[in-house]
Amino acid sequence: MITIREATREDIHRLRNLGIETYREHFSDLWSAAGMQHFLNEDFSICELEKSIEAPAHHNWLLVFNEEGRAIGFSKVNWSRSIPVSGEVGAELQKIYFLKSQAGKGYGKQLLQFIQQSAKTRKESALWLDVLKSNSAAQRFYESCGFQVLGEIPFRTDKADIGMVVMRCELSQSA
Repeated sequence: MITIREATREDIHRLRNLGIETYREHFSDLWSAAGMQHFLNEDFSICELEKSIEAPAHHNWLLVFNEEGRAIGFSKVNWSRSIPVSGEVGAELQKIYFLKSQAGKGYGKQLLQFIQQSAKTRKESALWLDVLKSNSAAQRFYESCGFQVLGEIPFRTDKADIGMVVMRCELSQSA
């Protein structure tokens, strides 16, 4: 059993360490060693994480095992953001990362349902995200959760042009 809770300033170092660990586990092959380090130093800097946690337009959640209290994944959502390709506005699921050792246990689906419900509560009409064009497994997962492909946007690392697929899920306000 897991619990989902909002990250606080007290979680900054835990969130930073978890972010770096999960990003390295999943995306190291996309970057050179120097490029990866530069990205992580910027994206998961203490300053950036503090700004994100304190900003009302963002939410960060940690996933925590009830019995162990260990953080195993997290997400970042940006409220009311313009959706690339369509131009409409919705909640952006900017990050959803889990430790590789925790994959396939249903935690991603639990966190996604939690985020969808939070977005509905905030009266967002849609939830959207972008996923690596080459990550067909993630695309299938999101499609199974009601997301549809809207189009593609560019994404580049210091090693290659990769591309992202923009996906969107309609949020019914009745639930």
